[in-house]
Amino acid sequence: MRRPILATVLASLGCLGLAVACGGGETPTAKTPILTPPPATNTTAVATSSSGPAMPALPPPADPKPVTPAKVFEVASKNGIKTLGIASKSLPIVYLDVVVRAGNAVSSVMGTGAASKAGIADLTAELMRQGGAGRFSGPELADRIDALGADLSANTSADSVNFRIAVTTDKLDAALEVISSVLLKPRFDGKEFDKLKARELDRVKQAQKSNGGWLARSALYRDLFGAGHPYAEVDATEQTLTSITLADVKAFYKKAYVAGATTIVVSGDIDQSAIAQKLDDAFKSVNKAAAPVIVYPAVAKTTGTKVILALKPGSKQADVFIGMLGLPRKDPHWAELSIAMGALGGGMSARLFADVREKRSLAYGTGANARELANGPALLALYAGTQTPLAPKSVVALLENLDWITGSKPVTAEELAITKTSLETGFVYRLETIGQVASMAIEREVLGLGGKDVYDFVDSYRKTLHEATLAGVNAVSTQNLKGAGLVIAVAGDMSLAKPLSHFGAVQVVDPTKGFATVSEVPMDANASLEVAPPAPPPAK
Repeated sequence: MRRPILATVLASLGCLGLAVACGGGETPTAKTPILTPPPATNTTAVATSSSGPAMPALPPPADPKPVTPAKVFEVASKNGIKTLGIASKSLPIVYLDVVVRAGNAVSSVMGTGAASKAGIADLTAELMRQGGAGRFSGPELADRIDALGADLSANTSADSVNFRIAVTTDKLDAALEVISSVLLKPRFDGKEFDKLKARELDRVKQAQKSNGGWLARSALYRDLFGAGHPYAEVDATEQTLTSITLADVKAFYKKAYVAGATTIVVSGDIDQSAIAQKLDDAFKSVNKAAAPVIVYPAVAKTTGTKVILALKPGSKQADVFIGMLGLPRKDPHWAELSIAMGALGGGMSARLFADVREKRSLAYGTGANARELANGPALLALYAGTQTPLAPKSVVALLENLDWITGSKPVTAEELAITKTSLETGFVYRLETIGQVASMAIEREVLGLGGKDVYDFVDSYRKTLHEATLAGVNAVSTQNLKGAGLVIAVAGDMSLAKPLSHFGAVQVVDPTKGFATVSEVPMDANASLEVAPPAPPPAK
């Protein structure tokens, strides 16, 4: 099941290729093959000792192996499901991915506002995965998957759900029976539903009380996208989960789990001539309906700065986000935006780490990222995880860095080179295994990105990154990060409300009440940034 993406906030900030990748390398020249890693430096390491002779020299590292593309092809399907094959005989392993555009945003087909069913996408996918399917009860399904030496995952995002199972080649037919049963013949057992819903309610109740990243992120999305927008609710609340019935889950499944919303990616040790028939046999009973129509309204443009405090009573820590809406993922200038965000907060070489964490010691974790979404603008966010007394000063530091990169201290030539190299070479590591190639192909499909196949997409995008100019990066940075329509979302104690009013009027929301507004503090530009000690929690 998808857990809150900010359960570990820095992990979320490093997703989607925007964080500086591990591993070094030189910036490729125009003649460097895009899918070939930079050459290793063939130096000889010699260890010496003041009390003895030099140790024998280690052998020099071998030159890196180039990435050899697997064979990518479209499978001719008779069941109406778009199907891609990625053939590689390097290992006797097959990955089966079934991707359904039935993510959190799609839950809007079941209702918004007071009738919201946020969380139904997760609940449905997990009930399918755990609750039994076809000839297997829930326990029997788990035993069958264990017998295959496999794991069946169901990962829910804003736009899709990805079911994946990986097995050795000789167990492909058995794995196809399992995953097709889960997708086409879920039992939707009432007792299993009750148990799963109870677990989900426990998770959300706990998140509402203690997961600051989840709280601040939820508040940020709700405000930037606005009530009723499919992207406004990134997870369930206690209220929305409580309202979901088994009948709702069955109705959501009937609407969303259809051939027109599904893509199958089968990768690894497969035979192109045989795989089409195997998939047709396994998925012949799929609902051949078209994907449900989801309306993504234009997001209203705003100006100025808004402040939201998501209450986390008595907390000694605070999670701070500064967010705004940026370019859509399909925009031709996305590469320049990703470079700007990487230079700002993509890793340990980026500005936020060097300034907010290291120089000023205001936060134990900080970064920036752009959340890629399939429909509409991306959400751009700067983050700092800090102690409650330091939260207002962390806001100052984040705002200053945002102001500098769009004004007096734009991206430098050195930052451009470092970030481009990190982003470009990062793709090499994302294509190391056939499972990673399949994940990249799925990302391309869900986001509707270009290229004739996954390798062509990577090749073209890396080339675009490589050719980005300093002037272009700074122009896009100024256009998207200048500060209009900023939302400062903080999860923390009520004692932060008055200091945060220094930046704008503060809307205080209670996550345990569905993020309802419980009070407001007017803007006071002269408010002190000092924070009074949090009040002790009420005695039990």
